[in-house]
Amino acid sequence: MAFKVLENRSLNGRDYLLKVKVDKELILKVKPGQFGMVQVRPSLQFDPLLRRPLGIFDLEGDSVSFLYRVYGRGTELLTRLTPKEEVEILMPLGSSIPEKGSRYLFIAGGIGIGGVFLGAKLFKEKGKEVLILYGERNRESLSALSFIEKYSIDSVIYTEDGSFGKKGLITQDLSLYKDWTWIACGPTPMLKAVKEIAEELSVECYLSLDRRMACGVGACLGCTVETVYGYKRCCVEGPIFKADEVIL
Repeated sequence: MAFKVLENRSLNGRDYLLKVKVDKELILKVKPGQFGMVQVRPSLQFDPLLRRPLGIFDLEGDSVSFLYRVYGRGTELLTRLTPKEEVEILMPLGSSIPEKGSRYLFIAGGIGIGGVFLGAKLFKEKGKEVLILYGERNRESLSALSFIEKYSIDSVIYTEDGSFGKKGLITQDLSLYKDWTWIACGPTPMLKAVKEIAEELSVECYLSLDRRMACGVGACLGCTVETVYGYKRCCVEGPIFKADEVIL
């Protein structure tokens, strides 16, 4: 489906916010943790062929936003979209963050904030106790900080170089939150560490996984994730998985 671009702006040189206009019926279908398959090329061209999976970052009024980082040619092409142009997106896709607890700790490493921010925002609006742990290399890389502040979501910020917030890794204080439900999204080494700590502390923990995807609807089997129950499709059974079921 084609959506009109409302905004596509740089946040810090490598991270961008893409906002598109949608109808209210679609807004009501979106659940935290889901994603969209975004076409990065003009509609009459075929290179690059595949869409890019982007986590649904925010809902506001009649718009859906995606926070994305430029890694290669596909995402670089995406930055060229301008307001009033249209972009093809399949959404919402995938599983959502389980909503059965009262205290949620959202653990976001780098651009992983794009996969968990909506959950933090919506759960806070529903009266749940919410805290975001957000880590990056330095102050300049904290592209989502202004959105956390905009919605007054409680947070603890970590930078590896100590240029903002607490110095160190986002996983260093997780033992303080044994009574929370954890939702983590970020680089695989971070997710492995979160999974191990959660298992040691017997904490209920979910991981939002990022995989290369071709179709986004479970047909191509190109985004499989190894679990204790065999291989699962990240686009359909995921991207949200129980941490103790995933083999990383």
